[in-house]
Amino acid sequence: MQRESIETAEEMAPYPAYQQGDVGLATPSHLIVHAMSALIRAVNCTLADQCEDARQYVRAAFDSLDSIRVTYKNGSKSTSVTVADRCRGGLAPWQVRRVSSYIEMHLSETIRCEDLAILVRLSLSHFMRAFRDSFGCPPHAYLVKRRMALAQRLMLTTDTALGCIALECGLADQSHLSRLFQKFVGESPAAWRRARVMPSQAASRILPHCT
Repeated sequence: MQRESIETAEEMAPYPAYQQGDVGLATPSHLIVHAMSALIRAVNCTLADQCEDARQYVRAAFDSLDSIRVTYKNGSKSTSVTVADRCRGGLAPWQVRRVSSYIEMHLSETIRCEDLAILVRLSLSHFMRAFRDSFGCPPHAYLVKRRMALAQRLMLTTDTALGCIALECGLADQSHLSRLFQKFVGESPAAWRRARVMPSQAASRILPHCT
């Protein structure tokens, strides 16, 4: 199945659609789904001895559940961003954490700017400006960088074929991975991997096929 980029995705939003000019609100039900997804991924990472990834997912789940606690403690006022937050320019620290953790957990999936804006309770236009101020680049560029970092980690730590790695990183196919990797890293994925794998390791590798 072909994967869509953050720029081209028009379907499959994990939350109900909001008007583009509205200030999106992440409801408790959305946050519960996000927290449960993070906990399931944390368990999987623990079983695979990926402790650091597991800790990251647990932190993401805690952030989501803590937002629900604050919402019910303070009432409806807590579900909107304050004027001070909107005037600051960049994203607030809690918004940076939430966006970062969401992106890391969903790199293999379609990620839309509209969903990220809803997650941090901002209009799409304000989110785009605030994201650039906080991360130093647009959401699409940041997402590609994170996907390339994941691809590098998988190439160094697994025997997975490049076509499968492309799918794990939310890309359409190996050709898509190669184009982006060449642009952001400066060489092809195969050459990059080959230069960093010991000859003895390369000789014993049997690359699995995608299923």
